[in-house]
Amino acid sequence: MSAYRLQLVQPQEEFKEEYERLKKQLADEIADCTEVREAYRNKAERFMSENAIWSLADITYETRCSYENYLKMQISVNPAKQYLSEFDRLKLHSLEQQAQTLAGRQAACKYLNRQLFLLYHPDPEIAKAFKRTPDKESLVWDFDREAPEVLKRQIFKILHREIEQNRHKAGNHARLETLKKFYDYCVDAGVEDIEYLEMEQISEFYGRLKSAGKAALKRGRGIVEASRKILFRETDEINWKANVWYLERFHFESTRVNPSNPVITLSFIEILQKKNRQLMQEYMKYCLGTTNLSISVIRAEASILRRFLVKMGEYTEENICSVTTEELEHYFSYLEQQKIQPETYNKTVKSILHFFDYLKVRGFIEQVPFQEQYYLKKTVVKHHDRSVTHQVYVEIMQKLGSFPEDLRLMFLHQWAVGLRASEVCTLKGNAYYVQGRDAWIQVYQIKMKNYKRIPIPTVLYRLMKIYIGKYQITPEEYVFKSTTGGAYRYGTYKYRMHKYCEKNDIDNGEYLFQSHDYRHTLATFFYNQGVSIQGVRDYLGHTYEEMTEQYIDFMPRKIRKANEEYFKDGKNSLAAGIKKRSRHGK
Repeated sequence: MSAYRLQLVQPQEEFKEEYERLKKQLADEIADCTEVREAYRNKAERFMSENAIWSLADITYETRCSYENYLKMQISVNPAKQYLSEFDRLKLHSLEQQAQTLAGRQAACKYLNRQLFLLYHPDPEIAKAFKRTPDKESLVWDFDREAPEVLKRQIFKILHREIEQNRHKAGNHARLETLKKFYDYCVDAGVEDIEYLEMEQISEFYGRLKSAGKAALKRGRGIVEASRKILFRETDEINWKANVWYLERFHFESTRVNPSNPVITLSFIEILQKKNRQLMQEYMKYCLGTTNLSISVIRAEASILRRFLVKMGEYTEENICSVTTEELEHYFSYLEQQKIQPETYNKTVKSILHFFDYLKVRGFIEQVPFQEQYYLKKTVVKHHDRSVTHQVYVEIMQKLGSFPEDLRLMFLHQWAVGLRASEVCTLKGNAYYVQGRDAWIQVYQIKMKNYKRIPIPTVLYRLMKIYIGKYQITPEEYVFKSTTGGAYRYGTYKYRMHKYCEKNDIDNGEYLFQSHDYRHTLATFFYNQGVSIQGVRDYLGHTYEEMTEQYIDFMPRKIRKANEEYFKDGKNSLAAGIKKRSRHGK
């Protein structure tokens, strides 16, 4: 054979050897997947060999589509579906093998600028979760599309958090479909960063979902909320410019937080004037990070300022640093028309003053543009009779056995001890103890930021010791827990008490449970039994007697009764000193 001829034949022989090697490698890999029957393995092997796909790891969504078309040309529809399903099992087998390597585990959570098919997700646990999804095309997520890279990475992160949190929950597929629609909307609307979504854009997205019904719209709201929350919580550095802050991200001192009614968010998205929004964010950053104010107080002030800045945006396009006295006068006149209580009105004035004081200190303005003394109103303390009638609480006690165990005990703490609802919800296992012959409770007063220790009925102490032992509650655990193991939520307690009072037809179904009314009831009872106002004050945990007086509903009636008894005596009559005289002075 000539040298020239040898040069032509040799490469072909080498290619044949390589081809046979790859083919055997593929055959061995497929044969290793014994959970797939031989007929399905052979069909897949033949297809992959013909298309030079030499490893199960190289199977992509595009490969799957090609195989589906390949099957349609050879066999009928129903058998083809089974062959395709077994093809997916081969891929999953490969994923499980890869997950055992370091490279495979790293790939499982890595963002790639390409299509992601959830059924072939690098994490086999995620891939398994989508085996039974009927519409496999819905599992394709395109991260190769023309869109801002920040947005695509955000959607990738949100997608995986949604999968982790809701993998085994009903409706998970519907939520992911809604997330995909949200992704499509953001691309169409040119959104670059979800944390900077504006109200108008959110409304447009909701508009797209309205035709699909209320359930779809509800899911849309949930997806927008979850997306912003995930992104704010999981960035390396806090994004102080985000339109909504999620306070779970922060670690506040325990004395600043009410675990039974925590502040979840601070929103700035309603403020359309961008400079005003930025100034408000700067002020809230100062309040959260520098002051020692409770978070609930900060939230209340934030709500007042948000309404103020939104309204001022209707008066002028300029930012608040350029506000005129006339524009502020316009706003305070608007407040007057709302007919709000003087205490609330004054709180609004003071909150606005705090904001302008901050702007002045920071050098944004030279002076505060109004005098608060001119606007503050005189307040008169009004007494509201809030005591629960004897008939109502006796009826509740008689029917208490039909209430759930936790509600029974929580109610007893209010009826017998007069605790605030927030205090009941945050009681811990070490709250109860005996000193001498008396049973006591140690309560952290969230509102006052201090502890108080007061005696309690021995029966309640014994009931709580049984409850604590029954559920093995440790000293530092909350006695009454939320579904997540934290403090019982005040809103949940109030809702459930409403529900069971209605169910048990308390006061013929007319009774509206108000937790704070039982503090008034107990204070009034103590005072009526001769306990001094100072004693009632100490028991309730008030700082000033003036506050305690507002709780004693019997006091106005007692004063009225005392007046009537006093003036019944003729000697005390205002006319007692008047002497009758005739016209002539005799």
